[in-house]
Amino acid sequence: MYLNDLYLEYQLAYQLFQQGFELINKNEETDELWFERFQNNTSFIIRLLPKRFDWQNQLKQDVTSTYQRIHQMRKSFKGKHIEAITVYTSSEEPIGDDWQTLKKPITSNAKKPFTMNVYFLHETERSDEIERLREKTGLDLSLEEIDELDNEEKERKVAYFKQTILQDFNNRIEKRRKVFSNGKPLFTYILIALNIFFFLQQINNGGSENIDTLIDMGAKYNPLIMEGEWWRLFTSMFLHIGFVHILMNMVALFYLGTAIERIFGRTRFLVIYFLGGIVGSIASFATSISISAGASGAIFGLFGALLFFGLIYKDVFKDTMGMNIIFILVLNLVIGFSIPEIDMGAHLGGLLGGFLIAACLHVPSKKNGKYQLGAIIAFIVLCAGLLMYGIDNNASSLEFKLIEVEEKLTDNQFEEAIEISTDALNELKSNKDKKLMAYFLFHRSYAYIQQGEIELAQADLEESLGYEETIPEAYNNLTIIYANNFEFDKAREVIGEGLERFPDNQELLALQQDLSNY
Repeated sequence: MYLNDLYLEYQLAYQLFQQGFELINKNEETDELWFERFQNNTSFIIRLLPKRFDWQNQLKQDVTSTYQRIHQMRKSFKGKHIEAITVYTSSEEPIGDDWQTLKKPITSNAKKPFTMNVYFLHETERSDEIERLREKTGLDLSLEEIDELDNEEKERKVAYFKQTILQDFNNRIEKRRKVFSNGKPLFTYILIALNIFFFLQQINNGGSENIDTLIDMGAKYNPLIMEGEWWRLFTSMFLHIGFVHILMNMVALFYLGTAIERIFGRTRFLVIYFLGGIVGSIASFATSISISAGASGAIFGLFGALLFFGLIYKDVFKDTMGMNIIFILVLNLVIGFSIPEIDMGAHLGGLLGGFLIAACLHVPSKKNGKYQLGAIIAFIVLCAGLLMYGIDNNASSLEFKLIEVEEKLTDNQFEEAIEISTDALNELKSNKDKKLMAYFLFHRSYAYIQQGEIELAQADLEESLGYEETIPEAYNNLTIIYANNFEFDKAREVIGEGLERFPDNQELLALQQDLSNY
């Protein structure tokens, strides 16, 4: 009699297969089959099981177990709503007076709600149950009369139905496997090794957080880039600022890099990594004057490539890594916008650049010439636009001019420092934001001191102390000028004001001690 139950099950399974359902799970020992079809934001889940239940309690136990399994699995189904159906095929009904009550719908009110219905196709109610199932699902279902076929014909048909359904199931699994087998990770490990090597070189050359070391080894430094050192957009990808920085980036590179190499292949991985990283560097150059370094732009480029992969292989992406990748990406973006020190220009630039480069290259074995050409044009426009904006923004940026002044002072180019400071101060006079006034005045005063123009330096320092944003060195230098002019009362007044604002400054404290002798 079990052959009849099996034949009924595979008849239904084959009809479900023909009407767009996909086999998503199977149990070879019990011939249990799970099918899914996604339609109108709803997942229809149909479980088929050929099994005889001697007692209603056995059936009730299986129904309860199935409900719990669906509750646990509900997040893996595609739809926001789930219609779950269990169909038992059995020649005999279980013993018990009220087993029919198990066929009443069971509804879950979880965040992802589902409804479960039970259908029992035993010999006396088979036609009625099929009709009930048709009404519930809207499917075109029909069953051949079992008695019209001999056992040999039933076995042949079961074998055919089974082979057809399982072949499609295995083909989908193989196709999914091939998506992740386009290349074995290699360059990811090489890049990790290179980043660690250069980090150790930073430590040996003065420390990974030392500004001079970072600049000397090729960090993104806008003044030098504006002078023609564009190679820094590339070399900055191999430098890191502090142990935590490189640790977090290398962990991210390990997980994302190995996945991208498997999905896109080694060559595409390298192109995505470096071009995504360079776009990140360009975006950082365009949006931030600060010195920066790190592989973050390239790593966000890998994020962008995974998002593109998700557009092409939506089901595979969702079933494997999708929600985890999106969660990590959103978390990184939230953290980045919350912490001012994080270079979000590099992160966002790398993300968009990686997405566009992945779209240019496309995933292996797939092509779309029109979209690939569009992605290439978009990538070129993005890079050109960021570069033009960055050059213009840096040329007109007061922060950039302040760095220029500091460079000139370091190189003893005092006339140039005075000229740049004067231009910036004239611009700031018509600017509502005065926070940089004190800094330009201080730097110009230092240049005046070096040229022996003490009166001009004194005027700049006195003016600089009138702004909310100032520095302790301004109090220090003005105090020394007053003391050298024997204006000790003014000197004590200035040093007192300085210590009110910077009470722990050791240079001011030492200078106050020296003044106590006069």
